[in-house]
Amino acid sequence: MTTKEFKIISASAEETQKIAHKIAPFFRAGDIIVLDGDLGAGKSCFVKGFAQGLESKDLVTSPTFSIANFYRTPTVHILHIDLYRISTMEEFTDLGIMDYFDDSIVLIEWGKKFADSFDSHFMVSFTIDDDHTRTLTFSAQGGESC
Repeated sequence: MTTKEFKIISASAEETQKIAHKIAPFFRAGDIIVLDGDLGAGKSCFVKGFAQGLESKDLVTSPTFSIANFYRTPTVHILHIDLYRISTMEEFTDLGIMDYFDDSIVLIEWGKKFADSFDSHFMVSFTIDDDHTRTLTFSAQGGESC
């Protein structure tokens, strides 16, 4: 299987939010978006813009300690997960949050380590460049919609 990808350069946190804001309406309940990148690369910033793009009025915060946050929108729930502190797939499944995947758009920070466990998913990789811009690389794995 060939993976197609495209890249977008973001010069600021605001641009990262605008990118996510623009693409959010193209996703639907059941879609999984894995966000990969170093600390401070823009993953939570991306989720904030994504939620705004779906007209959520909820405060978007990194779920580093809570593991998962839900954000309401007029059409679908957003499930924002941070797996930084989760080590194994068993530990992840024991959380019980996968029960909400079919009814939510799921954005998973630090989820690359479990990405192969999903039949299909979108990957957004964040790279901090030498000039402090971010390169966002988008790719899709598996499934008909990918």
